[in-house]
This record gives sequence, C-alpha cells and structure tokens, in this order.
Amino acid sequence: MTEPTLCCRGVCAGGHGYCANCDLLVGLDALHVVGVERDDGDGLLVTVESAPEPAGCPVCGVIAHSHGRRVVELVDIPCFGRPARIRWLKRRWTCPAPTCPAPTCPVGTFTEQDERLAKPRALLTTRACWWAVRQLRGEHASVAGIARQLGTSWRTVWCSIAPLLEAMAADESRFDGVKTLGVDEHIWHHVSVTERGPKELTGMVDLTRDQAGRVRARLLDLVPGRSGAVYRDWLHARGEAFRQRVPWV
Repeated sequence: MTEPTLCCRGVCAGGHGYCANCDLLVGLDALHVVGVERDDGDGLLVTVESAPEPAGCPVCGVIAHSHGRRVVELVDIPCFGRPARIRWLKRRWTCPAPTCPAPTCPVGTFTEQDERLAKPRALLTTRACWWAVRQLRGEHASVAGIARQLGTSWRTVWCSIAPLLEAMAADESRFDGVKTLGVDEHIWHHVSVTERGPKELTGMVDLTRDQAGRVRARLLDLVPGRSGAVYRDWLHARGEAFRQRVPWV
C-alpha cells in the first residue's frame, strides 16, 4: 500500500518502499536508506541495505537461500558538519548444493560484498578513505584533524588510508606529462629526528602550465635530505626518458 506521507511522495526506488530522496541524499549506489538516527554523541547513523534479489553462489552459481543478515558499521564522510556512520545490513546466503553423500560445493554460507561501499573488513567506507586522502593532499589537513571530523581515532584513519597512499607513491604514472619541474628544500618538523624521522627534505613539484597557461602545482615526491646529490639521485631514478621530456627546472 502506498504511504501518502512518504518524504518522496510515493516515488519509491524499485517498488520496495525505499525513499528515492533519501537514497539520492546519501548517495550509495545499489544501496538504499532504511533509517537515520542520531548516535550516542552528535553524529548521524544511517542504516542501509540492498534491495532483495536472487543471488548465486560465487563458486558453483546455484541460486542461494537467504541466511539472515550481518550488521556492519563503517565510518563515513561527515554529513552536515557532523560525523556520520553507515550501518550496513549485509545480506547472507547459504548455498543449497547437495552435501551428501559428498559435498559438491565448498561454500556453506557467504555474505554480500560491495567494494564501492567498503572493502571486506574495512573500518572506513571507500569514499571516506578517498575523502581523507584529498584532505591531506589539497586542504593541508592532518591525520589527527581528519580523525576529529570523522569521529574516530588517528589509528583507524591512518590504517585505512596508508595502503592507498603507498599505492599512489608506487605509481610511476604521476610523472607523466611533467614539462616544468620545481625543486625546493623543505623543513618537515622541528623536533627530534629520532622521534619524527628526517627533518630536511627535498620536494619535487610539477609546475607545468595547462592549455590556458595556468600553473596548478602538484607535489610529485619528497625525499630525505637537501643537497645536490639528493636531487641528482632522484633524477637518475626517474630514468633517461623522464629527463629528456622535462626542458625546464
């Protein structure tokens, strides 16, 4: 029965009674909002689930039987100035393939996964991880400041984004298209090097102009030390092809 007081005025996603307006506001593809409430503090707790539909066993492909749900809570991006968490009602299934006299499928039960929302065993949603990386790269934020905005701990944030940062640091494609290279020394901190690590660094910045003649500085690398040898070794590590296509330093 259509509920005339729905906030989306009867326009429901997929005919399952989900509110299309709430789904649009939260913005999680393939997942629907089924509840929003305040948590114990000043944050928001948004409950989501996928629409009911047939699911096949990931190994044998047999249509699986429903096996209840598993509730997972994830730290999400801030919402309206408040920390937000996603409560994901993950569907569970059991494979009905025969098990007697001998099992034909090694899968017993399995749980839905959607890496667009979060990786298995993640603490932050995927978009919260990338939001945190953008805060570090473009907004001069600290990990502690990001943790405060997300309403979680420094360790939770760092453990979630460290693999992304390591993958980005190992990606040599970030050096493509560099025509003008800026080089400068940088003092990273003013405390003991035994506590914080090297304090003197050399920074490499992409100062290439776009087609409109604008420079959008992009940090390429930071390496310990501030000497000519540090710069020479960095250029040598980039290879001859890189050095040949950078006419300006």
